[in-house]
Amino acid sequence: MTVQITARYLYLPVDKNSPVVKLHFFYHREKFQEIDISPGADAVDFYSAMDVERYIGKAIEIAGDLPMGAQEKIHCEDKRPSAKYAFRPQIHFTAETGWLNDPNGLIYADGVYHLYHQWNPFGTEWGNMHWGHAVSKDMITWEHRPVALEPDEYGTVFSGCAWRDSDNTAGFGKNALLFFYTASGGCNQWSVDAVNPHTQRLAVSLDGGGTLEKRGMILGHIKGDNRDPKVFYHKESAAYIMTLFLDGNEFAIFRSQDLLHWTESQRLIAENMQECPDLFRLEVDNVPGEKKWVFWSADGYYMVGEFDGCRFTPETEVLAAYSTSLGYAAQTFAGMEGRTVSVAWLRTKSDRGNFRGMMSIPTELSLVKQGNSWKMCFRPVRELWRRFSEGREFTAENGKVAVPMGGKPVIAVISWKPGEKHIVKVGATEIEAGASAQPLTLIADHGIVEYFGDGGRVYGAIEVEENILDRDIAVNSGAESVRVFEMLDA
Repeated sequence: MTVQITARYLYLPVDKNSPVVKLHFFYHREKFQEIDISPGADAVDFYSAMDVERYIGKAIEIAGDLPMGAQEKIHCEDKRPSAKYAFRPQIHFTAETGWLNDPNGLIYADGVYHLYHQWNPFGTEWGNMHWGHAVSKDMITWEHRPVALEPDEYGTVFSGCAWRDSDNTAGFGKNALLFFYTASGGCNQWSVDAVNPHTQRLAVSLDGGGTLEKRGMILGHIKGDNRDPKVFYHKESAAYIMTLFLDGNEFAIFRSQDLLHWTESQRLIAENMQECPDLFRLEVDNVPGEKKWVFWSADGYYMVGEFDGCRFTPETEVLAAYSTSLGYAAQTFAGMEGRTVSVAWLRTKSDRGNFRGMMSIPTELSLVKQGNSWKMCFRPVRELWRRFSEGREFTAENGKVAVPMGGKPVIAVISWKPGEKHIVKVGATEIEAGASAQPLTLIADHGIVEYFGDGGRVYGAIEVEENILDRDIAVNSGAESVRVFEMLDA
């Protein structure tokens, strides 16, 4: 079919229950997009929006098995579809519509936090991987930006990272933002036809992260579905470092002097660890002056050890950071001197609002020494607290207390008698808190509860009913008090 482009966004109808079809988009017989979509012919759950600004005033061709009813609903609009939904999380980032997963390209630059992320704009299931983009001044309130990276003949756009080239090392200009990402060859028909495998590629922004221009391959295929590059600068060895997932439980570390040419310095295998590696140094809270390196992977498994710029030497077995399985693919921000701040994808299942998945509250990371090992600690970033009231104290009677949340996100700090395990109920969801996990800090938002205990040693996230903020937080035995902080109006 031929479509005359009259406005920036091409609206494509989605019926989440209809069969998936593959669509190919052409301009003057040159392919510019390929997507898998469940087209809305009779029923429409939502409209996805493809940014076609560069084709305004021109005609494009769409090829594929698209039902006539869906063809008739395709049209152009000047704005993206409304993201209004009564139970959309207010302090957890979500895509406006569609599927969201891994955080990508986290960077703080020129007073702005950038959150790029894995995104399927055309459905609430995984696929069609793009990089979405949002910006914030405080890491809590985010503003959506136009799509940052789209699939091409090299593959869909898998995970990666960002780095600010303040010294013009790569030659694209002082303070250029460099984005390292995986082109997942084989994950779209376009790249299958071109026989392109998984490779690591570079995009560059010269306008502060708004426009990302693809600049080509920096690492060819090594093995398997090698992916998820994470880059940082190692001052002690005067080199840029890249960690990369290879296959199975195997990872590699690379070094570079110019951010463009990379030499492998280590391969390591770690049981249970896979995907989305990160490597960073953390302070040890209870040992003044001590810092240790952490090698991190997607499920929240990590090892603590030393890194000399070439090799990571673990000093622990593989450890588990999370108390629940919801968090995945966490990444730390680049550009935040003196703080290591992480954001994880929370693998929520509900798509009732025509979006699926959300990001965790950003957390500041540290370690504590425990005998001959170390334990990761998570604390909500201080910026979160600035969005909440000073708090009200509710004292327990006979060990019991129930506090209504009142329809807004809340932070609840729960104290109880020492030496006992307790059950905290948030709506219908029960959270078991160990004797050492007090005070327990709960952060409740539409559809999600995150909790922190034992000075940050305990962290978990649980998907809950979407109208949770109309329910109570209750402790039925052993409670001493609950202090509740309510979100302030913007």
